[in-house]
Amino acid sequence: MRAAVAHLFREGRLLLFGVAATGVLVETALDRGGDGDVAEAEVAIERLVATPAEEGLVIRDIWLLRLRALLARAHGDEARYRDYRDRYRDMATSLGYEGHMKWAEAMP
Repeated sequence: MRAAVAHLFREGRLLLFGVAATGVLVETALDRGGDGDVAEAEVAIERLVATPAEEGLVIRDIWLLRLRALLARAHGDEARYRDYRDRYRDMATSLGYEGHMKWAEAMP
């Protein structure tokens, strides 16, 4: 996964295919929870944030809310987790993104 996301980034395709690929990488790293996994997740999220995109690219924005919520939970920051989770739920609902709505509802 690391190599695939890095390749998409190098090729300038991070926004095309890399949003979901970054999501998978971050979630996998956080689920694994080994040494350096949280730091790797942070780097992947920040790389996605720093990738130039048109203003209002909602697919990236919704994924970032989800990933930031998961990262906050991994850090044990419950207040920030709840904030990102609630914003994620609201955005998923307002956009009618059924998959994200289900994921958001599954978040404790």
